Amino acid sequence: MPETIIHALVLIQNWGEDGDIISVLRKNKHVISLFHIMGRHSYLIDANFDDKAQLAAWINRMKSIKHASGAPVIIAIQTQRIIDVHKKKEDFTLTDYMNMRDRFHFFVKIDNPHHDRGLLKLLSKSPIVHSILHVQGENSFTIEVIVDDYGKYRDLLSEMKKLETIHHIETQEVISVIKYRNQVVDESGRAVKRTDDIRELYTL
Repeated sequence: MPETIIHALVLIQNWGEDGDIISVLRKNKHVISLFHIMGRHSYLIDANFDDKAQLAAWINRMKSIKHASGAPVIIAIQTQRIIDVHKKKEDFTLTDYMNMRDRFHFFVKIDNPHHDRGLLKLLSKSPIVHSILHVQGENSFTIEVIVDDYGKYRDLLSEMKKLETIHHIETQEVISVIKYRNQVVDESGRAVKRTDDIRELYTL
């Protein structure tokens, strides 16, 4: 990853109807990918920024979005700088996500404060783990799991729990993929690339 660019995972918890925040995030040039997820947060975002000032301005912009009643749309926002990308999907598109209706899709947060080698070896060789991000913040790694049989994910969890270095595991199931690598779904239901998005760097 270019050292001058800040790559971040952003977790957002919103309140009320989703339409306003989705519209803003779909069009935002810093939002490379946008996933609607279950769990403590509503959305997981793959984003990048030129510097900390640009990131701070973006966070303030997100916090300023309000409902017609004046209540804030976003009630919690968490940013995690991406330290390293150990595994990511190649030649994968929004259409590929749209076509995997019968598969389970998760993001998994793993708190592994020390001795990463054993965990990375386990995750890297697993065919159901498609992305591995080393991040700052409350967890050490965020991984993406795509699997056709939930039992295979259960087996992976069992293997991870054998590692004494892991303190906590949190699974966030993906409800839908709204934007991926600057592609969105148009009114006809096709995946199209936003022409006003010029940022092509991604970590997921």
